[in-house]
Amino acid sequence: MSTVRLLVLGSILRRGISHGYAVLSDITSWHADTWTNVKPGSIYHALDKLESQGMTRSVNSELNVKLGPSRKEYTVTKKGEIEFIALLESALVSIDLQQFSAGIAFMNMLSRQKLNALLQQRRIALKTSINFLRSLPTEERPSDPSKHPELVGIWVSYVENEAATTERILANVQAGKYEFKSELLEGER
Repeated sequence: MSTVRLLVLGSILRRGISHGYAVLSDITSWHADTWTNVKPGSIYHALDKLESQGMTRSVNSELNVKLGPSRKEYTVTKKGEIEFIALLESALVSIDLQQFSAGIAFMNMLSRQKLNALLQQRRIALKTSINFLRSLPTEERPSDPSKHPELVGIWVSYVENEAATTERILANVQAGKYEFKSELLEGER
């Protein structure tokens, strides 16, 4: 799963049409560098790759009065929308913190029901992981790193925290918190 691809596609989808600097500005203004490993160069690389794979396409700029060189603007294709949803759903069930964080950034682009189901899946995966980690043998004088009680303890605590976070988000979603794109569209009808 590519966090960069998810962020780039999500940025363009939020704007409708966007250029590379605007995508970079979005991701920078979201402080994504603090919760992912996204770097400016990876954003431009992702833009090129997404276009070459048919996930985005270039569009003519609406701004005909520009100083300096013309800039390339992008829109997301149907194939790109499908990729975005697949990446988003994958991120929201991931136990990887960076991927999950990127998924949370765009969770409102799914329906409340879909998000609820994905968070339920993540909750189950985290509980399974906690049970596994707690079953690992530890030794007071570990014969190898995998048996070090502090190492196992770090991972148990980390996964327990992720499970608690997932529970909190799930409770908020179920309580009707947050606006979802599908609900806004229904309200317009």
